[in-house]
Amino acid sequence: MRVGIAGCGLIGGSLALALRETHDVRAFDPAGTGDIARATRLEDLLQADVVVVATPLSAVVPTLRSLTARANGAVLMDVGSLKREVAAFADSAPATARIVGGHPMAGTTERGYAAARADLFDGRPFFLVPTARSDERAMTVAGDLARAAGAIPTVVSAQEHDRIVAILSGLPLVLARALARVGADVSDLAGPGFRDATRLAQTPPELADALLQGNATEVRAALAKLRAALDDVERDLG
Repeated sequence: MRVGIAGCGLIGGSLALALRETHDVRAFDPAGTGDIARATRLEDLLQADVVVVATPLSAVVPTLRSLTARANGAVLMDVGSLKREVAAFADSAPATARIVGGHPMAGTTERGYAAARADLFDGRPFFLVPTARSDERAMTVAGDLARAAGAIPTVVSAQEHDRIVAILSGLPLVLARALARVGADVSDLAGPGFRDATRLAQTPPELADALLQGNATEVRAALAKLRAALDDVERDLG
């Protein structure tokens, strides 16, 4: 399979490393693509069977829009952490476009190609989100790519994806931030428990804020459930 990757940070770079031994992989990133074969222009990636958009969240839809007009049958697949805007864009995309939402549930608090590794996705769920422009071939290609990277394809709707992400990614991030604030004056005395619990607070603010603010409704719903659970824990104290 010929794979183009737009964006060679942690996720895009790790995908490239995981796939390049068995697939023809080319990447485009103005910041550089490390030792991954580099495309000169974004549109050069469209010679592939599938183009993975692994840009920062704010650039996902603009990149998809730029690629869609000239995709010529290539499947376009983003790997951003939120899906409603991708699904909405697909609703208005040309009927010939083939667009699938994707999101590997893997990562670290580090960023950039320097943090990429080929085994990042091994055994991890890889959400696949059908859109109005997903046909059987597009979903098959997306699933094959996820499996080739070592992940486990899991099909969900855009709405369900964002609800799940609010609980599994957004809520831990909010909790880590809150706990870091509560323990700020004693954090120099902390053991591994506190450090592990606040690790996500080190997530770069631009990445964390995009995830939380872009999914605010679902994060608020998750926080409401958490408050109820904390009330139960407090009552258990007697």
